[in-house]
Amino acid sequence: MVALDKNRYYITLQSGTTVAEIRSEKGSSTYDFEIEATDVEVGMLRDLMNNCVHGDFMMWMHGHTLWSDMPDRDNDEYDDNLRAIYQIIYQHGTSKTKQDLEQMGLVKLLGLNRNELRPF
Repeated sequence: MVALDKNRYYITLQSGTTVAEIRSEKGSSTYDFEIEATDVEVGMLRDLMNNCVHGDFMMWMHGHTLWSDMPDRDNDEYDDNLRAIYQIIYQHGTSKTKQDLEQMGLVKLLGLNRNELRPF
């Protein structure tokens, strides 16, 4: 089995998942979290962020229609994706990132220290 190289990435979630970003260079911009992950793991994180963007749009769409049960399902899916995003960030985070998530209360609230990604 070939070991995949881990690289450092800088994650920004400040404005929510619709404008979240993953950068491979620190640069002069601010960021929320720092992780060390493989390209595959970062790809999974990007997919989850894209799912949240889609889920956010669907919540907006269903909130403006007469479908009564759709917003709840959209909300649940969005929440599951957001939990998975934070879990990946925690699992691959630097010690400072893990400490920040613990201080925010998200480790306990979302069970981020679990090994499995789902179910929550």
